[in-house]
Formats: sequence, C-alpha cells, structure tokens
Amino acid sequence: MSFQSRERFSSSPDLYVTKVAPKVGPLQRMALGLAIWRERTAMRHCLAAMDARSLRDAGISPAAAAYESGKPFWERIGDLR
Repeated sequence: MSFQSRERFSSSPDLYVTKVAPKVGPLQRMALGLAIWRERTAMRHCLAAMDARSLRDAGISPAAAAYESGKPFWERIGDLR
C-alpha cells in the first residue's frame, strides 16, 4: 500500500538556488589546516594507545594501526581496514 501526499510542493525560488560558500581568507585556511593536523596527531596517538582487543572490535588490524600511527601528521589518514 502506498501513501501519496495531497499537499503541493512549495515553489519557492530558493529551492533551486545553488548556495555559494563564503570566501575564506589565508589566515582562516591556515587555521583550518593546523586544526586538521592537530586532529590527525590526536587520532594517531589514540590509535597507537589502543590494545589488540579494541582494535579487533573496531575491525582494524594491528598492522594497519601500527602503520597508520607511524605516519607524520601532514599525511592523510588512510584506509584502516
């Protein structure tokens, strides 16, 4: 059994407008980059501190965790599975 709404779609002009992201200055980009690097560093420290049981529960192999935690902060996070 299907359900069909009897209400009409709103035809507001904002419905079809693509929103443009605001321009970001160089200081904001640098701050965002530093925040990403800090997050990667914290994630890799937590990953290195996890025991084998926690890694297994998360579906991460110990070898992948050791490889990822040994990467420098400027490299992207890889696939852990």
